[in-house]
Amino acid sequence: MFSISNYSQIKNFKEIEKYVKEVPKSETLDIETLSKYLKIGAKTKKEIVTRIYFWIAENIEYDLDAFNNKRQIDVSAIATLENRKSVCAGYARLFKAICDNAQIKCVIIEGYAKGEGYKGESLTETNHDWNAVKLYDKWELIDSTWGAGGLFLNGEYVKSWCSRYLFDDPNDFILEHFPKNEEWQLLENKITIDTFFSEEMEKKRKIRNGEI
Repeated sequence: MFSISNYSQIKNFKEIEKYVKEVPKSETLDIETLSKYLKIGAKTKKEIVTRIYFWIAENIEYDLDAFNNKRQIDVSAIATLENRKSVCAGYARLFKAICDNAQIKCVIIEGYAKGEGYKGESLTETNHDWNAVKLYDKWELIDSTWGAGGLFLNGEYVKSWCSRYLFDDPNDFILEHFPKNEEWQLLENKITIDTFFSEEMEKKRKIRNGEI
């Protein structure tokens, strides 16, 4: 799943990867300390956000048991950091909390997502949270949950870094993510929820995922 296609403007990606993997545990015990550490030596806000995205991917496990059994868990940013495990709401809240401490404008977006196991049906309730960050007067879409993994083999969750959902093109992101607030489509021409669940969009999604 890993790709560096989104990093044409981040020439030192290997350094970012190394930096994230070597963050001392002592610097990860609270959000403020972690945020300060992830900013050290970063040359741009985009580099800081990339570090945050991949630190979460490297260190936060998806709580598959809570997801499968619809078990209520604490999805606050603090609990997600302490437990090193959560569902999408926890990922999105932790991502925002670290960005807030790094003085990077970030929002949590609630919406409908065509995730693992999606079979083409129309969803009646929102089922996913993700983020957007504002960099250099432009909003960028990010899904740190899906960036951390998402392959299910024999019912197991597989962690796997994936850059696809970091600064993704809104025209591609919309194939799998439909925000409850249409503002966060970030498209010049907004689409309706009926279009999102249409056969045409499903075909485009499958083509992007290499399913057809």
